[in-house]
Amino acid sequence: MHLRPEVRDAFVRLAQHSDVAGAVCTSVAAGLLRETTDVRRICTESGIALARAGEVEKFLIEGASAGLFQRASQLTWRPVSRSLHAQLAPMFTGACLYRAEVHADRDKVQVVVTKPPAPSRFTTELLAAAGEWGLVDTKETLPSIAESAQTRFCVMTPYVDEIGAPILVNLFARVPKGVRRVLISRADSGDLLPAGLRGVSGDLAALEVTVLSFRVERNDATGNETSHAKVVLADNHTAYVGSLNMNRWSLEYSLELGVCVTGSSAALIGNVVDAAESVSVPMRRPRSLD
Repeated sequence: MHLRPEVRDAFVRLAQHSDVAGAVCTSVAAGLLRETTDVRRICTESGIALARAGEVEKFLIEGASAGLFQRASQLTWRPVSRSLHAQLAPMFTGACLYRAEVHADRDKVQVVVTKPPAPSRFTTELLAAAGEWGLVDTKETLPSIAESAQTRFCVMTPYVDEIGAPILVNLFARVPKGVRRVLISRADSGDLLPAGLRGVSGDLAALEVTVLSFRVERNDATGNETSHAKVVLADNHTAYVGSLNMNRWSLEYSLELGVCVTGSSAALIGNVVDAAESVSVPMRRPRSLD
């Protein structure tokens, strides 16, 4: 297929925006968008929901570097090269149709973030630089993973305190009946429940959560094998992997970042969790709790 270099370059640069680019380019090619206008009207004339205005604006910014638009002001845009829009419109539409109806990614990945509490200089900078489009909140992601489990729900977290423990209980409570529940953390000496889990030990027992400690003695070297991994896994189909600990610092103060993976990579993470579970040992309740 022969394409003029400017058409090929524009498509390659903008293909990631195909689902909105096809509609906008079609409107420009049809003469519906000729003059300087704002993103809201571009969405309306192109049949795109206003809730997706952020996606459209990203396309406009990228499109300006490809010769499709000029920025007239901070809020307005002017389409240029109507013929280029006309050539690209069916290409973007075809790419979008292929992705939606034919192609299937092996993995779906979402970026999961816990932002520091307001007022936050980090959040201000994030909004100014890139916005929040495409990011999902940790507090929404973890419960949805728990609710999706069908055979096993497992949380790996090395650190739990009195703030994180009730959140763990809430996650396990969301898991459907009949699903095996496993918590892998770090025990105190003697494989005793750490202080952070002692206050919810009864709740975990009522939910039939198997509470394990990942700390393996090494006979050939000093120290122990232990885990610093933070994982929330539903079966072998969905997994969160990130920096989040189940403690006050992670949940109330820190920027935490991770990914939620669905697909074949989640199965690989499941293999890691399988191995961790197999070498972990049950935690014991202190006698004072019995």
